Amino acid sequence: MAQTFTGLKLQGEIAKFGALEMSNVSGYHELPDGKVLSGTEQGNMILWEGNLVKAHLVLDQELKTPLHNGMVEVILFEDDQFISAGHDGYIKWWSLAEIDEAEADEELEVSIQPTKQCHVQTEDGDYAQIMNMVRGDGFWLIQDFKGRLWKLDCETLKSSMVLDFHSGRINDMAVSDCGNMCTTVGEDGNIKFWDYVKGETIAQKQFNG
Repeated sequence: MAQTFTGLKLQGEIAKFGALEMSNVSGYHELPDGKVLSGTEQGNMILWEGNLVKAHLVLDQELKTPLHNGMVEVILFEDDQFISAGHDGYIKWWSLAEIDEAEADEELEVSIQPTKQCHVQTEDGDYAQIMNMVRGDGFWLIQDFKGRLWKLDCETLKSSMVLDFHSGRINDMAVSDCGNMCTTVGEDGNIKFWDYVKGETIAQKQFNG
């Protein structure tokens, strides 16, 4: 804490990435001994001791293969396992012991492997860009950057889409005068045709640009 003219303020401390590329951090979790596990924009996780990097966690040490393809948005802890998820639609489980014992030597990179994983996607391969996960009774609710809400069964790891909205502002809407239907246009480039009584999307099309 620091005393300022406007009162007490929290003082931040910039992490020393050193040889690693600097990154914004979204998901992180503090271990019982004070070490911190954080995600990166590059798809890896970093184990911190204080503000220094203890280990840069990758799938392959030699190739420096990232754990995820894109930003790691979520890091959670459950049943002695870390859970990571991000923009590639993958949810992966990692051993607490393996991460806690990770320590770099000459190379910062330390290889770890998931104990299990699943990919949240539609049947035609449109994967979720995961930004948040909330635990329910036997399932996870998953928030998608693309405006969708998913439900993941904890036992089978099968996912299903619960809701499908626009992933941003709705710019315009036209309502039918002959049925329970409307069309919406969003800033995400989607045009959606709805049955607003059932709360279902009948059809949609994505436009880029």
